[in-house]
Amino acid sequence: MRARACCKSAATRRGLAALTVVVGLATAAQAEPSLSADLSAHQITLGSDAASRSVTVFGTVDTPGDIVVVVRGPDAEAVVRHGPFGDFWLTAHRIAFAGVPDYYAVYASAPLDGIVPPEIQAQHQIGLANLRFQIQTSQPDPTLVQASRLALIAQRQTAGVYASTVGKVGFVNDHLFRATLTFPADAPPGSYFVEALLFRDKALVGGQTISLVVATTGGGAAIAGAAGPNPLLYAALGALAATIVATGIFFLAVRRRLSRVKAHPEAPRRPTPAKRRRR
Repeated sequence: MRARACCKSAATRRGLAALTVVVGLATAAQAEPSLSADLSAHQITLGSDAASRSVTVFGTVDTPGDIVVVVRGPDAEAVVRHGPFGDFWLTAHRIAFAGVPDYYAVYASAPLDGIVPPEIQAQHQIGLANLRFQIQTSQPDPTLVQASRLALIAQRQTAGVYASTVGKVGFVNDHLFRATLTFPADAPPGSYFVEALLFRDKALVGGQTISLVVATTGGGAAIAGAAGPNPLLYAALGALAATIVATGIFFLAVRRRLSRVKAHPEAPRRPTPAKRRRR
């Protein structure tokens, strides 16, 4: 009898210990909010219709909060020129940046300033004002660098590859969220990163990063190359150089012709004697 009571007591203790571990894990899970997210597709091919240029990010949270989604395209180099004659490369000041995303957009479940403190926005580069570019130009003028940075962002906003407004993240219920990410038809191809962040009481409490491949209709997802001088500028300069060379050759030929004429003037022609009339 005592042996059975002892066995029952040991089994009870083991059961209570296991239950304590489970309760402890559940309490820890509740204490540390988590987020789980995914995409409806991990590769899209850009087309003429908006449906082919969209992908849905969706996920769950174990505690209610606010969601911020940051979409960032492949990083590359970019060059901004300022000068008295616009961006003409012979006279402009050249500011080179690295780590410039070819595409950038932000989505949120509420206004950013109401759910994300400014310091966290700056730390995680949330919003166009917080994008950090790496300066490649030696000893640049800080004023010129800031002007170049703003000009680059404005140019990409106009091109449609930097979203000017914050998109919407919606909640189906307290634990399920989703957002539709729509890309322009000329979005740069390459590897994108979609970062979903969970905020509660203006504190970052969870997050996940998902990769997305953006391809073109012509083939694969070729990575966009580093930015450089406009090819049309090279073509224009080549045409101008060819015109100058052709004009120089023409004038040189005319000059040589005139020199030969002066050195060897033609002898005056004698008048032809009139024929006598026959009587």
